[in-house]
Amino acid sequence: MFPLSGEHLLELTAIKDPKQREHIAEVMEALSGFGYLIGRPEIARLEIEAGIEDILSENPQRLPLPLIGRGFGWAFGMVGGMKIVDADGDDASISARREMGVDKYEAFMRFANYTIERAMLDGPPDTELPALRENGYNPESSRNGQVSRLAFELDLSAYLADDPKWRRGRLRDIVSAREISHEWLDAINDVKGQRVRAGRPLFDPPDDDMRRFMAAMPHTQVAISMKTHYHRDPAHRWTTNDIVDIDAMAVAYAYCDAVFTDKAARSALANSKELRVFGTFLPRTANELTDWLNQQPRLATADLLVPHPLCTRAN
Repeated sequence: MFPLSGEHLLELTAIKDPKQREHIAEVMEALSGFGYLIGRPEIARLEIEAGIEDILSENPQRLPLPLIGRGFGWAFGMVGGMKIVDADGDDASISARREMGVDKYEAFMRFANYTIERAMLDGPPDTELPALRENGYNPESSRNGQVSRLAFELDLSAYLADDPKWRRGRLRDIVSAREISHEWLDAINDVKGQRVRAGRPLFDPPDDDMRRFMAAMPHTQVAISMKTHYHRDPAHRWTTNDIVDIDAMAVAYAYCDAVFTDKAARSALANSKELRVFGTFLPRTANELTDWLNQQPRLATADLLVPHPLCTRAN
């Protein structure tokens, strides 16, 4: 499977040509089947909870959470597809199923969910933009957060330009401390607060355990390594695309089997020796990826062995 991420949707909003978006959406649909990686904030929270529990030798029983879910909502912490509600906003799925009949209801829900998923990739046609903007549609606002995060990296870049010896020294330690404090300190404090309110042990570890906790956040370590790689190069010119790419690569490289990305991101990942423990394959070309895929064992899943009844009806 080639899953999508929230960053894919963000990058699509920057494409102004509807026809180009449509062509890209067709490829994305064919490769992903609308499967999305769980969002970066959700991944981080799970890593924080697991890291604290490991250091405190806790072993709570949890239901497994899939890395990949169907539908764009999964990338933004939402569960489930389209839901039918009544005038009061209450779930009306059962009554709708009864009134429409099972077959018509299931066919309608498949069509409705497909339409929504494809519309998220296609974006609105130009003819609908004026009316949408009058009602608050503003896809450009999604990049505001990236701009402020870019400014944070530019601050460090300026500091390193004034004192370049740090590029040759413990630069990763600097980037690591900044990454945790700027990106995840609020989330860490929130998890700690929830633990206290739930009557669980306080997490206030000594320095060695705190370093161990930070090192046990896989996606964060990928982001730190990529940022360190870019900051070590005085010629690198930071852009918002770097921020978006790092967000996408942080989750994908830490949790996927292979990542096919552009030359700059691949170089940052491949040249970060500390990341090689992940064992993620980084093909240089589409042919390399194809060869790698052809070498993978074919997994027997329930859908392959016994066709799902909904798929049977659709055919």
